[in-house]
Amino acid sequence: MEREAFDPGGPVLGVVAPSGPAPPAPPRGRVVVLNNADAWRTEASGRKAEARRRRRCVECAGALPSGRSPYCSSRCRWRFHGHYFWDAARVVVLRRDRYTCRICRRRFRARELEVDHVIELAAGGRPLEFANLQTVCRPCHRAKTVQFVRWRAGRARPRPPAIGAAGAPEPESWVSPWFPA
Repeated sequence: MEREAFDPGGPVLGVVAPSGPAPPAPPRGRVVVLNNADAWRTEASGRKAEARRRRRCVECAGALPSGRSPYCSSRCRWRFHGHYFWDAARVVVLRRDRYTCRICRRRFRARELEVDHVIELAAGGRPLEFANLQTVCRPCHRAKTVQFVRWRAGRARPRPPAIGAAGAPEPESWVSPWFPA
């Protein structure tokens, strides 16, 4: 799989699945391979080495205080790891949202909160993109999931009964101004 060049200043905008064709690239920024252990060993280590050579933070492109670490702060380290690992992404999103449910606007302890995808993965949402993640409490997450499942079930078209089966409409009843025979 071909990977794009390191761009320390561009925001991470998309995700490329580890197998299959890549979606079209966003207009600005770069696409990062996620949910792939090989990406952490290959792409991330290459990005960190390049950041050390340039003496710029791998996440925010700020100046590095020393040449030992590719991050200017622990915040940048957590954000960079969050592009590759769910646990780090969860911590970043919980801190960003200040441990407050985005739906009911109440504050909770971290153990009572969950990190949810704004656009579900089943609907084409990006897995580790921070803009697609939100902090929600368990009751709100459950309600949102039920709503999504019902919406998805309503979208599925029921199979019409076979012609001649009990309860199946006769072909003449199909004729309408919108569907001529």
